[in-house]
Amino acid sequence: MGAALCFPNLESLLRDSASGFLSAVSAAPAPGAADLTNFHRVFSRVLSTYSDPPLEVVWFFSALSFHDRPDDLRSLLQLLSAFAASSPGAAKPLALLAPVVSELFHSDKPRRETEAVVEAVLSYISICSSRPAPSSTEGTTADAVRLLPAFGDLVKVWSVRHSRERCPFQVLFPLAGDEARRELMKEGCSVDYLAGVVLVEAFLLRLCLKVQNATGVPRSELQKELKIWAVSSIPVFQSHQFFGVLLNMLLNSPLPVYSLVSADDEILVRDVLYDSLILVDYSFINNGAGVDLLPVYVSRLIITLDAVNDARRKGDQGRAVSFINAFSTSNIPNFLIKWATCQAGSGALSKPICNTPQAILKWLIDLEDKGLKVFGDYSSWVMRRFVCNEVKNGYGNMVQSDADLFFVDKQSGRELMDTKGSEDDEAVEEMETAGNAFMAAAQSMKGVTNGIRKRKSCGNEDAAAVKFVKYKVEDSSVKGYLLAANGMSSGSEVENPQSDDEMEESD
Repeated sequence: MGAALCFPNLESLLRDSASGFLSAVSAAPAPGAADLTNFHRVFSRVLSTYSDPPLEVVWFFSALSFHDRPDDLRSLLQLLSAFAASSPGAAKPLALLAPVVSELFHSDKPRRETEAVVEAVLSYISICSSRPAPSSTEGTTADAVRLLPAFGDLVKVWSVRHSRERCPFQVLFPLAGDEARRELMKEGCSVDYLAGVVLVEAFLLRLCLKVQNATGVPRSELQKELKIWAVSSIPVFQSHQFFGVLLNMLLNSPLPVYSLVSADDEILVRDVLYDSLILVDYSFINNGAGVDLLPVYVSRLIITLDAVNDARRKGDQGRAVSFINAFSTSNIPNFLIKWATCQAGSGALSKPICNTPQAILKWLIDLEDKGLKVFGDYSSWVMRRFVCNEVKNGYGNMVQSDADLFFVDKQSGRELMDTKGSEDDEAVEEMETAGNAFMAAAQSMKGVTNGIRKRKSCGNEDAAAVKFVKYKVEDSSVKGYLLAANGMSSGSEVENPQSDDEMEESD
């Protein structure tokens, strides 16, 4: 907020000017007919006093220019980028783009023309994202730079063109989601956070436009194509705020894209985000210096459990296991365990029984019950969500399900981004079919825990018996694969093991 000191009474000037702008626009006989000459003259002089003008000043001046030439989004993008040229780092140049992304969302121009400007915005974002973070000699960091209290008045200036009745933040940030908008409404919100929100909106807008253009494309192919684009785009942004905002957006259903895509396509976009945010380990997230990773990792934990449950409800056990495997082999479980141990003191905590998302989340909730603040203000919300998921998915008080215990990793040997066909596709499909057979067999095993059963020729009568039910492999390709794996010929006969009752009868 130190920039405000370069011009006396900047805060009151912004508020009064925003109020005057809204009054002039409302009183104009026609859209675009308001006389804003005096505002142009005053803010041209204000801008000349800064080498790197505050975001709010740039927004007001650009609103005046856009009012004179509405719908000229390329000129608006060029104007905002010109004012950002002297800004150190990427946060402020990206945050300045919010009006452009908003106008693209509300635009009624032909889709091809809109897409061209969206691509230009994303190209500019990639250039800005490659900027090095400002050093201490260049001033405060982006996270320390806060929006001025008059920021809300500037939001009204940019939203009045599209609606006077709706919340201005909903108009200017249509794809941000309620939680992000509430954060932006707080006085003193950081410019870095605003930049993350703008990145998310631009990202979702391009994703939805790709969905709109995919009429007739098979859904599986479209999902693969969108995942490739998303996974290749996320590292370009190099933004922890972007990643965190996108994760928090996934915590709520539906995604704020319902005005751009159908309900079925919203599910597709959500699936693409699950794959992109969970199955890929981005180095810029783990290597961020001075970044508080706890909120990001806790959100990713909850999102992973949501994705696992969603895949299971759809009957896609392979995808569910992929999510579990990706989480369990990431550094998130170790980070959360070390963090909790550090907070509670070495040796004061027992470790979770395994690294699956459900086990880690249950362990953290138990720590919350004991007084360790893991989820902060969202503690009760997380607990209600966890209990709801337990009941909805039929886990009861189980720490993990059968599928968590038996990992059949279908991703082994295949790159996530690989889209080319190969000679090994048939072999991979056979392995996946066999994996499904193993999964079904694993889930059919039931442990008898409420009684001890005496069995003939068993030496230890006090041990709890485990009953293996019959599992018959019906698929011939699976049978052949299993036989080959055991060194048998495909013509050999495989007999299903006898059950306990059959063995007793034969005896």
